[in-house]
Amino acid sequence: MTDAQPPAEQITAEVRRLKEMSHQAFFEAWATYVLGGVDRLAPRDVQAAAFRSPDVASRTLAAADRVARELKTVLPRRDSESKREYQARMNAFRTQLQAARQPIVDTIEDLAVDEAEYLTQLDDEAFAAEWLAFVQQVAGSTRSGRDYVQGLAFRSPEVAPRTQAVAMQMRRVPEQHLPAKEGESRKAHHARVTQLRSRLEAELRFLQYTLNYSVARWGRMPTAPNHRLQAMRLLAEKYPEEFSQLLNAVRDDARKAREEVRRQRRYEKRAAARQTN
Repeated sequence: MTDAQPPAEQITAEVRRLKEMSHQAFFEAWATYVLGGVDRLAPRDVQAAAFRSPDVASRTLAAADRVARELKTVLPRRDSESKREYQARMNAFRTQLQAARQPIVDTIEDLAVDEAEYLTQLDDEAFAAEWLAFVQQVAGSTRSGRDYVQGLAFRSPEVAPRTQAVAMQMRRVPEQHLPAKEGESRKAHHARVTQLRSRLEAELRFLQYTLNYSVARWGRMPTAPNHRLQAMRLLAEKYPEEFSQLLNAVRDDARKAREEVRRQRRYEKRAAARQTN
């Protein structure tokens, strides 16, 4: 027998109330809920359903992560409480927090599946625009939100190969995707480009882990990224004429080396034939 769900209109009203809260008020409401406190405006079952609703789940997860980081602020030590007692209370609260967090994570992952399906339907230009918007949002924000869902979608096994290709192209020429704004100084523009490149590099590391997992789960060892080959490609794109000249010189040296080997072999064959005669 399943537990009875609270009335939908109550959940909708609570979702609306949570969305209108300031970040600090929302954080305190979540911390109070996890601690077992009672909100006079909403029963606990209504709060539980509202916190994990699709419209609020990302914000709830951000609050849950903040509670984990600021544990001693949320759960201060009581007067005359021993260190052992305080540690035991903190451990119990961590367990409560993890249990309360899991339904939120489940909602986020469900939303990410839908988001991944949406991304796979986009053409290359629209996909690149979505990716750039995501990376800029994450790089320029101090709190998490929609990026939880989009991050999981972009890094999903189904989407990660396409994301990696776009991210690598953007990292090579970030200026093309982040032109200077009107009236923006060169220094300010350079700072934005540097921030974008840094975020792309971080995301590429995440994506490589995803791609490695996709290979490993089939019982195959992932291949390490070829950094030398990547560097050569970057040089070829940035200095095409110089790279072409260097490549031709290397090929010419290799041709001369092969010819020298052939001459040496012919000489050895002739010398062996003379000794036989």
